[in-house]
Amino acid sequence: MTDKQEVEWSGSESESGDYTLEDEGTENYRRGGYHAVRIGDTFNNGRYVVQSKDGWGHFSTVWLAWDAQVSTKSTMKMEASLPL
Repeated sequence: MTDKQEVEWSGSESESGDYTLEDEGTENYRRGGYHAVRIGDTFNNGRYVVQSKDGWGHFSTVWLAWDAQVSTKSTMKMEASLPL
């Protein structure tokens, strides 16, 4: 891993030794929290169509999207709002 890579992990180890993500909770999708994103939502005038959630951290969620302009998969990082 290089210094430029950012890693956020909020998980726990299961009995099998595999690491699993804990759910960020729906109560955090609110003003001052995570931006509400749903499967099928579109961004940039329909160019990006949300396919699934890839992960989350304390300050953002990450989503897999289809880029309809170039017919490929893309990743979107949605930063959380921080209260003033």
